[in-house]
Amino acid sequence: MSIYVFHGWPQPDALAQQLGNDEQVELVIVAEKWPESLLAKSSAGQTIVQQWLEAKIFWQQQPVFSYPFRDAGKFTLIQPQVYEQWVQFNPGMACPTPLYSKFIYKPWFTLPAPLPIKSVVVIGAGIAGAATAFALAKRGIAVTVIEQHAIASAASGNHLGLLYAKISAHATVQTELLLAGYGYSHALLKNCLPAGQGWLNCGVIHLDYNVTEEKRNTLLAQQNPQSALFQTVTKAEAGQIAGIDVPYSGLWWPYGAAINPFSLIQVLLRHPLIQVLTATKVNTISRQNDLWQITCQNQQKSFYLDASHIVICAGAESNSLYPVAGWPLHKIRGQTTTASMRSEATHLKCALSGNSYITPAWQDKLCFGATFHPNQTDDNLSAEDENLNWQQLRQWLPHLAADLCPNTSPQGHAAIRCDAFDHLPVVGPVGDTSAMLTQYAQLRLDKNYPLTQPCPWQPGIFINTAHGSRGLVTAPLCAEAIAATMLGLPSPLSVRLQQALHPNRLPIRSLTHHQSFQLSI
Repeated sequence: MSIYVFHGWPQPDALAQQLGNDEQVELVIVAEKWPESLLAKSSAGQTIVQQWLEAKIFWQQQPVFSYPFRDAGKFTLIQPQVYEQWVQFNPGMACPTPLYSKFIYKPWFTLPAPLPIKSVVVIGAGIAGAATAFALAKRGIAVTVIEQHAIASAASGNHLGLLYAKISAHATVQTELLLAGYGYSHALLKNCLPAGQGWLNCGVIHLDYNVTEEKRNTLLAQQNPQSALFQTVTKAEAGQIAGIDVPYSGLWWPYGAAINPFSLIQVLLRHPLIQVLTATKVNTISRQNDLWQITCQNQQKSFYLDASHIVICAGAESNSLYPVAGWPLHKIRGQTTTASMRSEATHLKCALSGNSYITPAWQDKLCFGATFHPNQTDDNLSAEDENLNWQQLRQWLPHLAADLCPNTSPQGHAAIRCDAFDHLPVVGPVGDTSAMLTQYAQLRLDKNYPLTQPCPWQPGIFINTAHGSRGLVTAPLCAEAIAATMLGLPSPLSVRLQQALHPNRLPIRSLTHHQSFQLSI
């Protein structure tokens, strides 16, 4: 893997010649904005120009912006004012001068130095696990994925999910993550699956279904009048795009998509360096002779695997596994409904998002919902939730609801989503919880106490979970962040995002907020 750093945009033809045929390229460009024009004479240079022009569509002045580059690398644009901070924070990147020592980070929010990789096990075969395995495999790392059920069977099991970024008009951490993830997921999707084969390149209208949403959508459009990502549409324009009567104006996301998660996950896990063990439960994880030993059980036998690195991507089951067992992750039951259009009905042409969502038909089924029940863990289809989804649809799209064939019994998918207290994913390396609670106990008395002891890490343990209902947008980019930290590559995330998503925020919060923390082994 080759890392190239440019301060300013290189000329595409010269860059193509410099890179040659290297497909595992990590390209970092430090610049404030995109160049006014990109020109190339050679076919290789023109390919680079085309990739950059596609990436530019999704760039919204983020401080750090990443996009897939060639077959197994990525292109990262970093604004100069955050570059020094970013370089120091990422241990795999060489710091050319001691000037960067001016940035002082809380030790529990740093990153460990990369360890030699002997073998990697990913636990979970939803979108987070599949994307993590793929991010490593495309860089030549063999990965074993363990899934206790079937692939894409839990929170990633909906018939269709939406890919777009429901963002705030303000520069929040969540907005930065959703914008960054949206572009990355879209590129991954387009590179892996032809449109129509597992996803619909249909666009999404986020409707002004109440005063709050109308204000948010209007402010977004006003702040970004030249954006190619989204545009304001009137009620009439929304109806023209959707092909049906729509009761509201809204924000049109032309690059939005409706995705069958199983199709995407299946193709990601098809990589020759990925081995998938389904119907296999992880019973224990323990440290043995400088390796992790994972004891597993399937229908035939008990066995164990050794790994230098483990990535926990088990969604709502993540905090049942050592060394994050007992961590305070929230479980939220959700159920979507599927139904067919009546033969004489006008078909929906794009996805609509309001107080719920509905997709166009894929494999003769539309998907709509979803319900939201915190602290419920029953993942069986419920007649009550089926009725709630129909009731919501009839309230905001009565004509479309009337054009659907009623179900004689609940149809769709129910699952338990995983969420954290701040509604951000939990992504990155895992510290030794017990040691941190002891070493940083002074934070119970003073949350700003200037502790400097290095973080005690669980060597080679990472986690990628708590994506809630946004996993299609956030999980692939977070998988890239995991691979970057593990391999010492440029992170696709700004320091702000890396720290906001850091797993250690959960045990540290138990100290600063005087909460009990039930550790399980």
